[in-house]
Amino acid sequence: MKLRNVLYGGLFILANFAQKSLAMAARPNADPNAPPPPAWVSWFPVVFMVAIFYFLLIRPQMRQRKDQQNMLSSIKKGDRIATSGGLIGTVVNVFPAIVEIKISEETKVKIKRSAVAEILAEEPKEIENVKEPVLTK
Repeated sequence: MKLRNVLYGGLFILANFAQKSLAMAARPNADPNAPPPPAWVSWFPVVFMVAIFYFLLIRPQMRQRKDQQNMLSSIKKGDRIATSGGLIGTVVNVFPAIVEIKISEETKVKIKRSAVAEILAEEPKEIENVKEPVLTK
């Protein structure tokens, strides 16, 4: 949501600047002997918009992809992982494209390495003193 607001604000500023710069470039009542505006005036809005898209969209996505690849390459036997489908298990075997996880004592599942969403830090702690709801008549 915040990124969207920044993008809309940047695009609004860019459109406003482009309108004013192009209006300056095509002055209808200007002196016919005046020199034309510099070439960068017409190229500046395009370059500015490409820079906005690079720094707000492309670069963070590249960083996120790099972090995901580092996480996938660091999977090792014994790690607790969560898959993109919601399964949580312990890694039993690691192959180049497949990871075998143990979900329960007797259940082992093979998943693609790309299906791993995150490596969990530690065992989940049991919730103590949880009161179950009591149904009354």
